[in-house]
Amino acid sequence: MAAALTTACSGSGDEIDIPLSEVPANIVTIIQDTLPGIALSEAEKEVHDDKIIYELEGTLINGLKYEIEIAADGTILKIELDD
Repeated sequence: MAAALTTACSGSGDEIDIPLSEVPANIVTIIQDTLPGIALSEAEKEVHDDKIIYELEGTLINGLKYEIEIAADGTILKIELDD
């Protein structure tokens, strides 16, 4: 069991789907401040090189869908318009 935990935490870069409720409030606030009116619909968490990165998807009122990558420290890494 310890070997499995070590492998899972090694920073392999695998994305894990998480409930929106598990995304830290400060991350959600930063995204909502950056894209006002966005309704978040999906969240993933990735550990890469000992850094946590959240990837969130959401839709604005006008129907445009976005994918946002943001580091756990609040640094926005990417905002992409999703087709």
